[in-house]
Amino acid sequence: MASAPKSAPKPKPMPVYLMLRKMIDPATGNEVAAFVPASDADKSILGEKGYRWNAKVRADLKQPRNERFNKLVHGLGKILAQNIDRFSGKQSHAAIKALQTESGIYCEEDLLEVPGIGSLIIKRPQSLSYDSMGEEVFQDFWAKVCGYLVLKDWPTLTEERLTEMAEFEGFREQV
Repeated sequence: MASAPKSAPKPKPMPVYLMLRKMIDPATGNEVAAFVPASDADKSILGEKGYRWNAKVRADLKQPRNERFNKLVHGLGKILAQNIDRFSGKQSHAAIKALQTESGIYCEEDLLEVPGIGSLIIKRPQSLSYDSMGEEVFQDFWAKVCGYLVLKDWPTLTEERLTEMAEFEGFREQV
């Protein structure tokens, strides 16, 4: 009997980015540390949620990952699409997800029993987003992905050289 497919997880709510600032508390006149919206978009999200002045809220605070790593991933995706046939024609994001699935690096696996065929392993790449993966875990992902590419496709390269290439490609994307 085939196992029932898992329902898709609910999308995560949009994160709000805050900056820690020194401020004067109008109630006490004392200098305090206060979190304030980091951008107009963050201020707008908070406004849409209907928070009132002096309301008590619960927060799960996380330090966002270094933006450099986001550019690295997009740069590497472009390099894959431009240089390796099996990723040709894919957008950067799709190339990275295909690499994750192929390599099994940071993928969740589900076992699916199919009558008359047997067991199938379904690989689902984990999210690499800032809010899904901390910097330390991302660095582990990066080392494993580079190691995989060096073994399978580019034996003359190193992790350091792949990183340089991805940084260059990520920088070109901005210009």
